[in-house]
Amino acid sequence: MYSEDESVTLELGEFSPESEKEEKADLGFGLTSQLNNEIAGKMFEIGTTKAKEAFSIYGRIDILRPYFDVEPVQVQKRLISALIPEKLTGTTPVVVSELYGPLMVVLTLIAVMLAGMKNTGQTVQEGTLMGTALGTCFGYWLGASIFFFGLAYFCDTNLSPIEVLSLCGYGLFGTLLCMFLSTLLVSSASNLFFYATWGVLGVSSALRMGNIFLQRTAVRKQGVTVGAVVAVVHLLFILYLKFVYHKTYEAAAHINPR
Repeated sequence: MYSEDESVTLELGEFSPESEKEEKADLGFGLTSQLNNEIAGKMFEIGTTKAKEAFSIYGRIDILRPYFDVEPVQVQKRLISALIPEKLTGTTPVVVSELYGPLMVVLTLIAVMLAGMKNTGQTVQEGTLMGTALGTCFGYWLGASIFFFGLAYFCDTNLSPIEVLSLCGYGLFGTLLCMFLSTLLVSSASNLFFYATWGVLGVSSALRMGNIFLQRTAVRKQGVTVGAVVAVVHLLFILYLKFVYHKTYEAAAHINPR
């Protein structure tokens, strides 16, 4: 107990505004440094993710590179051989796993179709022309290849998907020549010239495709079936381009002339 005369003295630390400012500055610097570290880490994580995606895309492109690595001279020879059935030459059918030539054939066919439709004088918009031609040509190339591979799979035909895609693409070279000769080179109201090109170029390319499916099938009866279906579908597509697809725009030209 303390007596009344005794006094109790409490010593308090001195309050300084400068020390408070220093503490706030240290706290602000710590928060800023932490925020900078978090931002840098986030940016590094995003950059790493983007780099992985870029390497993944490059890896997928690199997988496709062997299918487009071909010399122009080889493409020229394969285009010529696509019109000559091996039965006539007595050679063994050769199927390549290459997509550069077929892709160029499809793109050229699209250009020929666009030029042919413009020659009819129709007034359909440019976007409609391009989209329809792209959809028709690429749709047939991919759709027919899937259909042919399905037949080959069920008939035990020894052809890979890439080989079927390449075979179907090179087979369109005959279609390309038929449409070019009958719509651009010779502009006649008669279909006689078209039937001549269809009977020579179209039939020869179709026979080559059918013969390859026949030769690659283990059971001959099944090979004849799948070969006949492939040839018929190929020939019907040429007729479709001439009398269904192309005639639609010719009719439009008579209705809406320039």
